[in-house]
Amino acid sequence: MPIDRLKPSRVLHIERFSDFSEFRAHEVLGLGTSTPLRPREFSLSRAILPLQAGLFVLQRAFARRYDAEIGTDNGIGLVVPFSFHSITNGTEVDSSTIAVMRGKAPVESIEQQPNTYVMLRFNSDMRHRGWADFNSGLAYVRTQDDPMARLRVIFQKTFALASACEDARQFEALNRPIQETLLAALDEVLVPAEARAPRRGSFDKHRKLIKQLDEVVELFGSKPLYSDDLATALGVSARTLQIATQAVHGVSLHHYLRLKRMWAVRIQLMTGGSGLTVKAAALGNGFWHLGDFAMGYKRAFGEAPSETLARGRDFTGAFAHQ
Repeated sequence: MPIDRLKPSRVLHIERFSDFSEFRAHEVLGLGTSTPLRPREFSLSRAILPLQAGLFVLQRAFARRYDAEIGTDNGIGLVVPFSFHSITNGTEVDSSTIAVMRGKAPVESIEQQPNTYVMLRFNSDMRHRGWADFNSGLAYVRTQDDPMARLRVIFQKTFALASACEDARQFEALNRPIQETLLAALDEVLVPAEARAPRRGSFDKHRKLIKQLDEVVELFGSKPLYSDDLATALGVSARTLQIATQAVHGVSLHHYLRLKRMWAVRIQLMTGGSGLTVKAAALGNGFWHLGDFAMGYKRAFGEAPSETLARGRDFTGAFAHQ
């Protein structure tokens, strides 16, 4: 969804500037000085979304010279491009490159065209996930096309959902599921392939860890499954769980947990009472984008979730009248 189509809501703040004299920079990743390269063509739009994990700002800027000290005092900062090109500190940066910041770093940038990107400031430094293993400064991570495309789609859906929000409390309840989906997509682009590969001779260790993971999942019962919570319960990092899941099952931790949550929904739909809805079952198990959930459910089980629910009600009704 282009930023121009987003509307303000109870959780999403929109700012638009058509006059540079009224323009205000946002402090999400530090303040700097912007000098328009073509003042008569100036315009800027941004959508500001606070989540439990941090602050996300989707911005379409203007052709400019930008001088700043950017970064974060705590946590980690990212700039994820949608359409982007600049010469930053003498290096060409394009739409395939994510900027990662720990601490503060000086930036001198020339942006010859309006750029669109998401600025993220996470409260956590995300070291437990294996992101950008350096202590401080600015680094660039070049990404593959498919993972980057998936990451952009998640951002688009997140901001579109926030724009349509009419109930702030309901959106707050979706913070963790949205965060889980986003973290998994960022893991895919920010964790090097060699860091995800298991070490030789470690399969037995990983198999035991996955056995413990399955046991903990059973203890969680009907609670939504989140990677950070499970890693904490097992006393390991989320990165270690990711490596173990890939080694034992050949899929990502996110995919593995998604399948388990999908089965939990299916069981609820097959056994739920008359008041249960597909939406309630999906949201209760951490699925925040209902269109994606419905497609994934049909791929996994060969029928729509509404069909499962209808059959479950028929069976429950027939059993009750015996």
